[in-house]
Amino acid sequence: MGAVARTETTSMIRRGRLLAHYRRITSAHSGRLESLGEAELTETRVQERVESADDALHAMIRDCLDDRPKLHEVVKKAVADGAMGLRALARGDENTLHRQPAAMAQVEVIVRMDGSRPSFMIRHGDPDLRTSPAGSWENPLTASVDEVRKAIACVGRIDDPTTEQGFVGTGFLVDEDLIVTNRHVLQEIAVPAGNVWKLNSHVTIDFGHEFRGWKSVRPRRLKEVIFAGDKPIVDPIDHRKLDLALIRLARAPAASRPKAVLSVDTSRDWPTPGANVYIIGYPASPPVGSYPLNVLEQLFQSTFGCKRLAPGDVTSPFANVASWTVAHDSTTLGGNSGSVVVVVGREYAAAGLHYGGTRADPRENWGHVLGRVLNGKAKGSRATLRTILKSNGVTLVDRTIGDD
Repeated sequence: MGAVARTETTSMIRRGRLLAHYRRITSAHSGRLESLGEAELTETRVQERVESADDALHAMIRDCLDDRPKLHEVVKKAVADGAMGLRALARGDENTLHRQPAAMAQVEVIVRMDGSRPSFMIRHGDPDLRTSPAGSWENPLTASVDEVRKAIACVGRIDDPTTEQGFVGTGFLVDEDLIVTNRHVLQEIAVPAGNVWKLNSHVTIDFGHEFRGWKSVRPRRLKEVIFAGDKPIVDPIDHRKLDLALIRLARAPAASRPKAVLSVDTSRDWPTPGANVYIIGYPASPPVGSYPLNVLEQLFQSTFGCKRLAPGDVTSPFANVASWTVAHDSTTLGGNSGSVVVVVGREYAAAGLHYGGTRADPRENWGHVLGRVLNGKAKGSRATLRTILKSNGVTLVDRTIGDD
């Protein structure tokens, strides 16, 4: 590695540590902020949080990092971005919020670090059980292997070559030209103009990105947004906000049309504690120091950004979540945002949409129960999500009575 590359790598590591520390400082007050509500996010309280973060970070550089001027500049930028985001939140200024994707990224989490919640690499469309501790998960995966393959084929990585890791999240097909992802993923690749979104032209979704498998499968350009939850998604996570978006893809040539798409499960009662689920998506490299290296090696073989399947259980939520939220303990990292949640044995239908988690104890991950969000509406629209899905050819199924 050359001197320039070493310098850039060191700088990135330091910046990652500082930003991680800044996130911890600001998130330490997240419960208080949620209890206050957006309407009470006054300038005085914003300034208190900004000054607290600024003092703590500059003190850390003075005490632990040789008081280096360049690092103080990084802190100034990070704190300024955070202050801008808080003030934009207080004003309800969506455009400013959307210009800060890094500051507003959601948190994904490894809930159980004992190896019981693996993350299997996908190779040539199949989960490779040698790539993470298989434990008791081998039998259910083998029993429904055909349906698992179909579900895996419907999941793609939303690529943005201008970002540090080359992608911003995950999406999945519910029709030949329609993907579901998170609204907070959409905010990183598009800008709202009234009730319309302008997508960045260089962003695509690719259904490959397997490690030592299929590198690229049917890449598609993102064409237009046809639905997005009506409120901007910011940190800390607010479970009352619908973190969901539907994006139409540019039509593919006949030879590249998808062989299968996922139905949408409209049942509301599938999330019972102990139910087995799979999360399929693209976990990204976590910030430096987020997890012990031996845990990342055991679960991920320290390899990130590739397609994976992560089994786990539905859990009873510890956080004060909304009625449309399901808690689960599958292993996820940043990049899993927008991952599909499928119920083991019913992999033909998308039952949920993963949107985040918490690293604070007790750890847990969260997803929307799709059957409970169908009455949601986009900003300025009278049409419900259910109506929009049906009008775009999406198959809605109920687990007990068939087509909805």
